[in-house]
Amino acid sequence: MVATVILLTLFSIITIISAVSSYRISMSGARHLLETRATDIAVNLGFSLERLGLNPDLFPDLVASDRWEYLAFLALIDKDMTCILHSNQKLIGRKIRDASIKRVFAMERIVTHFERLATGEEVFILDFPLKLHLDDLNRIRNTNPELGAALGKKGNENTIEPLPALKIYCLRVALHPWPAFSIERKAKFQLVMILSSIVLLWLMAIFFITAWKRNYMLEKSLEEKERMAVLGQMAAVLAHEIRNPLSTIKGFAQIHMEEAKDPSLKEDLELIVEQVGRLERLTSNLLIYAKPSELFLEKFKIDALCKEIGILVPSDQEIDLEIECGQGEAEADKAKILQIIVNLVQNSIEAIRTSGTKGTVKLRIGLADEETIHLLVEDSGPGFKEDMADKLFQPFFTTKTKGTGLGLAIVKRLCDAMNAQVKLGKSDLGGALVEIYIPTNKEEHA
Repeated sequence: MVATVILLTLFSIITIISAVSSYRISMSGARHLLETRATDIAVNLGFSLERLGLNPDLFPDLVASDRWEYLAFLALIDKDMTCILHSNQKLIGRKIRDASIKRVFAMERIVTHFERLATGEEVFILDFPLKLHLDDLNRIRNTNPELGAALGKKGNENTIEPLPALKIYCLRVALHPWPAFSIERKAKFQLVMILSSIVLLWLMAIFFITAWKRNYMLEKSLEEKERMAVLGQMAAVLAHEIRNPLSTIKGFAQIHMEEAKDPSLKEDLELIVEQVGRLERLTSNLLIYAKPSELFLEKFKIDALCKEIGILVPSDQEIDLEIECGQGEAEADKAKILQIIVNLVQNSIEAIRTSGTKGTVKLRIGLADEETIHLLVEDSGPGFKEDMADKLFQPFFTTKTKGTGLGLAIVKRLCDAMNAQVKLGKSDLGGALVEIYIPTNKEEHA
């Protein structure tokens, strides 16, 4: 699964890079298309002006004709920023104030940009430095052909006219950017489609990964249930086969212990009774952990539950047990809650005993809200290391020399059966802190 995610990530990165690169190439190509067309028009106009002169009707006729597609307007500006020719003849003779044209005269290089006209239309403009041999005679010839011809023939008919001085002009070619915009729209659409496909691919991948994880967890849960069923059957057989002999051994040991007059023999019999009791607790815990956890909901009062806790929890003169009880009524599996509290308190007491000092165990029980029971158990024992937090609820894991490792495992199993949340932490008393939130809503247990 990790390899699939890595491959999908690499594929997405490569696809995005390719799409962005293609988009940039398309955008650059669209602008290059406009520059190429405008430059071609400017070069052809240069030859026409050199040959025909400054004909005021040339630009309007070219814009009106279909010779050059997408042509918006044409203008010829001299170095004094005066418009000499324009496709709109009303603008001829006006002064033009444009930084782009000034750069053309200063650098004698082509300058391109987009500009929005007074009509609101955006056009692509190419300012082309144009060098022409034009003089006043050419203007006269174009405006008054007869007078121009007469001036040209003054003197000897074979007289060759000197070539006029070379002057630099700025030829402005404005194009409608529709072809470029069409390419840009297609490039944007392609980019959006590719990015949308990648997002859709990731959504599908997340869906399938989530489904796979859910199936994996269900399989694990099924395997755990099957394992626990086998363990339950084995525990039931062991409990049946072991409890009867243990009860016999314990009974005879207690009888002989009462009759024994030898102190050493009595001490040995007490040890037998104690160890048999330990084995009985082990088999009982094993049965509790292994058997199916069915819920038996009942209504009870919190203060009544606290009274039962005081009876069930073993007393110890060296350990101060403080019980803080809330008020209210709840509906939950009372027996399982009692088992959880007894196991937690017993675990805290045993932890304090291992330190060899007196200590304190605090138990708080109450309602966090109308549908949640809150349990908190904390002690002044040695606590636990952070790297052990994930192992504390595993069966048969214990840090105590005489522990079975089933106490906290039973707590976790009972909490899972009631959909309860368990939180571990460090107590202000110096030891461990366990918080449990148990839902009381019947629907939560369904």
